[in-house]
Amino acid sequence: MTALVLNQSLPDFLANAGVSELTKQLAGNTGGVKRIVPKNGIFRKEVGGKEMGKVKSDINVIVVNASPHVGRIFYAQAWSADAEPTAPECFSNDGRSPDAGAKSPQSERCDSCQQNIKGSGQGTSKACRYSRRIAVVLEEDFNTPLEGDVYQMNLASKSLFGDSVGDNTHTFENYTKYLSNNGKSLDYVVTQISFNEDNDNQSVLFTPSRFINKHEYEVTSKVAADPLTQKMVVMTPYQADISGRAPKLEAPKAVAKPKVEDPIEEPKKRDAVKKAEATPKPKADLDDVLKAWSDEE
Repeated sequence: MTALVLNQSLPDFLANAGVSELTKQLAGNTGGVKRIVPKNGIFRKEVGGKEMGKVKSDINVIVVNASPHVGRIFYAQAWSADAEPTAPECFSNDGRSPDAGAKSPQSERCDSCQQNIKGSGQGTSKACRYSRRIAVVLEEDFNTPLEGDVYQMNLASKSLFGDSVGDNTHTFENYTKYLSNNGKSLDYVVTQISFNEDNDNQSVLFTPSRFINKHEYEVTSKVAADPLTQKMVVMTPYQADISGRAPKLEAPKAVAKPKVEDPIEEPKKRDAVKKAEATPKPKADLDDVLKAWSDEE
């Protein structure tokens, strides 16, 4: 019954009602970056790093923003499926030099970096990986309470570069060139994203499906101009942590109270001490002196 209700369309009078305040209150804070994570043939929907749903088939999206350059990202630790997501040691938004917020820049320039040499990673790969972020809206969200919700996607090198599959399906870099060379715009078409079966479903491919309609154009134009959408495609020290979770707030450090020293009394002028007047010795009697001399003989 639950699955049936969630898959049904809302009645007309509730179509634009959105999520009620009661539901928001009871659900608590579900904020965080919304992301679509392609992994092992499944598109996982995550909010703030927590999985909220998954799709086992192709998805149709409209790309509303993308990072202007292919970036770079470097992790000192080897990737592990069981490891907790962590921020990288170094990353670059423009692919030319480390970002100012990188924790441990590996070089002044990306092209001369030791992590950019074949063999610095596993096997013959490079330790520093290519990465590009895109922001998308889902076709299925239109005319539902989720209309206009924007999801972030991180595209790794195998989803960015490589040979096309047929005449119409491409890796992302080839896809944008394919549309541009044919006089079409990336954000004016509905794009089908599918897994690349030739790569064990570890990368994705892009295929144009149809042109967007007027209503979709109005919605996507609005969300594309939103500052939050624009920030989605820029890596920062926290956003480079691919988990999408909000940064963990550190407990405020205790501030040591200044040591209060005993007040120093203002020096006072001492009262002048009169020197004790020497008591004058009585003058020796001449007879006594002469007698003393005579006793010494």
